[in-house]
Amino acid sequence: MSELLVDKRGHAAWLTLNRPERLNALNTGLKAELVAAAVDVTLDPEVWVVVLRGAGGRAFSVGGDLKDMHARGRAATPMIEVERNVYEAVLEIPKPTVAVVDGYALGGGCELAMACDLRVASDDAVFGMPESHRGMGANFGSVVLPRLIPRAVAMEMLYFGDRVPADRARELGLVNRVWPKAELDERVEEWVAELLTRAPLTLRRYKEMAGKGWEMPVPAHLRLNAGPNPYLSEDRAEGAAAFAEKRPPRWQGR
Repeated sequence: MSELLVDKRGHAAWLTLNRPERLNALNTGLKAELVAAAVDVTLDPEVWVVVLRGAGGRAFSVGGDLKDMHARGRAATPMIEVERNVYEAVLEIPKPTVAVVDGYALGGGCELAMACDLRVASDDAVFGMPESHRGMGANFGSVVLPRLIPRAVAMEMLYFGDRVPADRARELGLVNRVWPKAELDERVEEWVAELLTRAPLTLRRYKEMAGKGWEMPVPAHLRLNAGPNPYLSEDRAEGAAAFAEKRPPRWQGR
């Protein structure tokens, strides 16, 4: 069975890390499948939203598979390997991405969640960057985490490697929603369904503008003009017509 399950339903692609017996640890094969899936959903015009989750209910992902690293005789050095970096591939999907964290999101698993635009969690979810306990580097996390939450808190998480429960993660702004574990699947389905009622070109525009201009000066950022142009789209005309006619819009993504 594939280590990554891909389920396209309507305009959403649901990607499920499928190594529950290893708490969805990221081995070489799973990372390769994730990169390939990131390319596929990027190129598929029928996919408007991407959801990333873990199988089994115990973990989103506990990060890099240390047994896999040991068997290969070395750990991968980020950004200089032949293979594309999996976190970068997910980060650069030009459509809204949602990480659904049920259980542990540790190390590379936490980084994978950070690569998504939105993060929702079960009330028993736990986040952490334990690389300082393992002699690893958390290359992606050390760059992105201080941009997502207050810098001093991010550095404490990185330095000490302590675990952060879901409620605290939400307080810090690392997580958007926390729901009871028994209700997680239903709540996520509803949240994604609501997101899909928003204009897809507008969402893509937001992602491109916010991401590509992350640290640009405001005057330059305002002139970036990244992503699809919703102002001249058929969807913009449809949105105005739907408002005037008091009906839900019928988006086409063009």
